[in-house]
Amino acid sequence: MIPLLISLAAAAEPTWVQVFHVPATLGPPADECSTTATVTAPRAKVQEDGPPLTPTSASVDTPAPAKMPTLDTDAKAKNPSIVGPDRSRLQLDTPYDVAAVPLEPLRGKPADIARIRDVFMRAAAGKGQTRLSFWGASHVAGEFLTGSVRRILQDRFGDAGHGFVMPGPPWKGYRASDANLCAGGTWVSDFVERRDGREDGRYGPAGFDVSPRKDAFGWVQTTKTNPQGHLISRFEVAYLREPGAGTLHLKVDDGPSVDVSAEGSTGPGLAVLQTVDGPHRLTVSADGNVRVYGVWMERDASGIVVDAMGVTGRTASSWQKWDPELMAPFLDRKPPDLVVLAYGTNEANDKSLTPDTYAASLRSSLARMRSLTPNAACVLIGPSDRGKKVKGSVYAIWSPTEWVARVQREVGPEFGCATWDLQAAMGGPGSMLRWYFGAEPRLAAGDLIHLSGEGYKETGKRFVAAMLGEGDSSTEPLPGAQQ
Repeated sequence: MIPLLISLAAAAEPTWVQVFHVPATLGPPADECSTTATVTAPRAKVQEDGPPLTPTSASVDTPAPAKMPTLDTDAKAKNPSIVGPDRSRLQLDTPYDVAAVPLEPLRGKPADIARIRDVFMRAAAGKGQTRLSFWGASHVAGEFLTGSVRRILQDRFGDAGHGFVMPGPPWKGYRASDANLCAGGTWVSDFVERRDGREDGRYGPAGFDVSPRKDAFGWVQTTKTNPQGHLISRFEVAYLREPGAGTLHLKVDDGPSVDVSAEGSTGPGLAVLQTVDGPHRLTVSADGNVRVYGVWMERDASGIVVDAMGVTGRTASSWQKWDPELMAPFLDRKPPDLVVLAYGTNEANDKSLTPDTYAASLRSSLARMRSLTPNAACVLIGPSDRGKKVKGSVYAIWSPTEWVARVQREVGPEFGCATWDLQAAMGGPGSMLRWYFGAEPRLAAGDLIHLSGEGYKETGKRFVAAMLGEGDSSTEPLPGAQQ
């Protein structure tokens, strides 16, 4: 085992943090990922080689065409259009020119927007790391939106590392942008409202965790040819200390194993593996049960870090079900300069919610967020536009999206949060249908809820533009902004 070298910095760390100085290596091993992992729940009754379980989503309430605008996409129609309840028609341009859609600005109190601009002023001045921490549902979990944001900002302000990533799959299809992942064997995952989950609230800073069984391994690695993500100088592995827990085995490249016991009184644990800046791989496995909260891949350099911490199918109410005493130590160590909460699509899908009940729930969640990140600037990203096939060639526009965004605009400023209306940024009601049927390349996914890879790239560009004030003549342009 690599010894823990006590330095002035290490000696000053809290007792739940262990610092290991890893000798220089020759870089990641040459082997490629050639295996897949099985994902299961803590209490799931499945075989070791059984099918992976995926996050459950809220039930879908099909809109009534008589009450919502519809789009008739009959191929025989010469001028497809969105048809409103009053029978008025809006033309659906084919092809649809997304570039002509005006940039949607941040909205809210001028002081809250100014705090966001100050974050990027410090980044432009090269004053250390600038951390953007995203929590949300599938728009964040897919890492396409956050990957686009990370690339744009790191191009402009510097690459301080990838940020947060999981070493094993919390669900089937888990991925990261500009970080290479591989996992094999059986991984147990847990998060709020997970079928057969623990529901104990001990989900760590991201709101979910993974546990490798004895046959499992996972690795996270820098990229090989991408402009971003090819250098790292430390891995920080977060986990839960608890009675009876097992031992983590951590290995940088082909170096010796660092063995970290997770046994102890219930609380946070962090293993910091410091190495020479360069391309590296961290391999994670365990003996016994260890709940791993994630890995930060970072550099000792100024620039941007983007943490993507999303769970598919979840809502902002998840914050009320996470144990704040376990989140707080990690967020104190990794304090976000900017918190981005990208929820709302699943709230708009919940037919039990009303504007009033949603506002009350959102206030509770934002109060929890503020208690954990009191000094961060904040943005709420609203739900994307949504279409729903009714029958044949008739599609409805999901009308609750509008009031969810409206409630966010009303409640967000109470907690120092600006808002960014994603539906408006796409072009308003009906834009998801336009992005799917009219845009080239296609910018929406076939479910008319999510976006394509190109669509998330476009959305990332528009969100960065909003944060930097691009196209906003009322504000002074920031360094790195394109006016």
